[in-house]
Amino acid sequence: MLVALLLLHALGAPAAPATAREVAAEPPVRVWFNSNGDYELGDRAKVYARAAEDGNLVVLRADVGGHVRVLFPVDPAGDQRVRAGKKYELKGRGDREAFVVDDTSGHGTVLAALAGTPFRFDQFEKNGHWDYGALDDPSVRADPEAGLMDLVQRMQAAGDHFDFDVAAYTVSSPPRYVGWGYPYAWRGPWDPWYGGYWYGPRLGVGLRFGDPFFGPRWHR
Repeated sequence: MLVALLLLHALGAPAAPATAREVAAEPPVRVWFNSNGDYELGDRAKVYARAAEDGNLVVLRADVGGHVRVLFPVDPAGDQRVRAGKKYELKGRGDREAFVVDDTSGHGTVLAALAGTPFRFDQFEKNGHWDYGALDDPSVRADPEAGLMDLVQRMQAAGDHFDFDVAAYTVSSPPRYVGWGYPYAWRGPWDPWYGGYWYGPRLGVGLRFGDPFFGPRWHR
């Protein structure tokens, strides 16, 4: 019996089974939209960002046509600093929403980048404002994510690195309604929806196209 106890002691006590559930690590930086990124022409889009650590943030948007706008900071001289764990709504000028959707259909892309050292905007600013001519790059139209990444790399301070997240939003065409008129022996009332008198019952069908998708990723 003594020998068995000594042998058990030498082998060590069995490890207790793990009971704590592993928690997924927070990504270095995250960007997302209201309405699940599903918009129509004229919608006011809200964009949010959160960083896992204190750092400097820049957020770029490429619309459906590949035109680039800076969502954060509002001006090149604006404060880039963000605090760890804090959710930021990226406001536009005048404390308005980040942007108004001006496309009718398609997909837009937003890229958020976080770095320890402030980004340098010298080649992208003019008279204290963003120079959108300098930000206009044909590569963004061909591949929005790669094109925005290239712009951020040009803003990156020498010797520093950055983490990033990419999210895509969808612009859907407004619902389309199609009506069919069935002629009968009687004439119905005046109906401006149909464009005049209509005959018999009318059927309307609403169709909506486009689903949102998201592509979050980060690297270090």
